[in-house]
Amino acid sequence: MRRKILFFFLLFLALVAFLFILRKVEHFRQERLISSMTEVVTGEIRKGESLYLALVREEIPRDKIILLEKALKPVFDVKKSQIGDRYELERDLEGHFKNFKYYTTISPIDFYLVEKNESGKLVAKKERLPVEKKIARVEGRIETSLYEAMIAAGQKPSLTMDFADIFDWEIDFLTEPRPGDRFRLVWEEYWQVEKKLADGRILAAQYINRHQTHTAIYFEDPEGNKSYFTEEGKSLRKQFLRSPLSYRRISSYFSYRRFHPILKVYRPHPGIDYAAPIGTPVRSIGEGRVVYKGWKGGFGRFIKIKHKRGYYTTYGHLRRYAKGIRTGVRVSQGQVIGYVGSSGLSTGPHLHFAVIKNGRYINFLRLKLPAVKSVKKEYLKEFNRIKEERLTQLESISSN
Repeated sequence: MRRKILFFFLLFLALVAFLFILRKVEHFRQERLISSMTEVVTGEIRKGESLYLALVREEIPRDKIILLEKALKPVFDVKKSQIGDRYELERDLEGHFKNFKYYTTISPIDFYLVEKNESGKLVAKKERLPVEKKIARVEGRIETSLYEAMIAAGQKPSLTMDFADIFDWEIDFLTEPRPGDRFRLVWEEYWQVEKKLADGRILAAQYINRHQTHTAIYFEDPEGNKSYFTEEGKSLRKQFLRSPLSYRRISSYFSYRRFHPILKVYRPHPGIDYAAPIGTPVRSIGEGRVVYKGWKGGFGRFIKIKHKRGYYTTYGHLRRYAKGIRTGVRVSQGQVIGYVGSSGLSTGPHLHFAVIKNGRYINFLRLKLPAVKSVKKEYLKEFNRIKEERLTQLESISSN
């Protein structure tokens, strides 16, 4: 009898233990299920928002946002977040972080990924979407401006600016284009399935006017040196830019619908007057050192910069100076030094620009400067091969 009672008691204990283990297993399974189920918070940066404020709007805990921004800091400056940037935050149903992805409008093919490492610390890295490169081509004819011709050809303003930047040392696209001038370019596009994500690098470009054909070929040598070169292998980069006013900067300030034409006026006195809207950024045409910044009689607010080889450039009638510009400071080529105004003896807003060589004023537009560098001799064979391929692509545009 006692054995029978003991048997049933042990059986009862075994049943209780089994049910307890079963419940634990089920609880563990539920936890695994919950942790495997995720919620994805998606959105984009709105006007007046930072990444921090956008995630606060999504009701992400503030301490978590701070950790996220700290993780991003080595690879991306969150202060540079822009309207339209997209984000995806993945977490489980209990709110535990899984990963964060950030897509910028500047580079649609790249994104920043934040994940936990083995020790549980958040770390970020830059990733690239799986994309296919395609070669695109376009040509056009100038009627009013390069900007409008590119738009008429179905291209984005950003491609126009990239094209203008390439010839920044040879052509002043603000004042020099004439009706009938033509352009051609070949560039890379990034595609994902049937969707175009972004324009890539311009591989070759030409601008044809009445006087000559300007050609630019992109080339990167085995040492990693990359630039745009002429057909002869000489860099398009020179000691001086073609103009103290930037086509890119002006186009970003004024849309083509209300674009104020920039007029280049030759005066009896030395120099060139650029009639431009008040506030237009003025840049140094070359690397150098500011030797004078201040009021100079009829020229009003005035800057004089000393360059290599005995050259000086002057910039007059400025409205104001750029931040950090003072006598003695070094400036880089293309750096904004001030803004167009009408200070001093001036009949309207304009920039008075002049170039001095060994104490004498010279005609800047007739100045011929050597290229900064050329393709190295040992790489000329490979450059010529790529050049012929690119020229064939450019020629094929007209034949299609």
